[in-house]
Amino acid sequence: MGFFTDSHGRQGIAQRPNALILAWAGLGAASLMALKDENRRVLGRASTASLAIWAVLEAAAGDSGFRRTAGALTLAWLVRR
Repeated sequence: MGFFTDSHGRQGIAQRPNALILAWAGLGAASLMALKDENRRVLGRASTASLAIWAVLEAAAGDSGFRRTAGALTLAWLVRR
């Protein structure tokens, strides 16, 4: 198994986005378009929470070394910001 392949030998970099990544992107975009400050904050927090959950799941059980590393680096970036 290589850094970019899963246990079945399939490439594990470019995959269809899962629900958490779609939620992160959608909520993030909505937070940028929200008219009220409170709505921007709530949507921004929900977007960040979606990304954090994705990062934990990828770091713990990503299909490839690349995905696990991407999850761990994203989680580290979220903790430091």
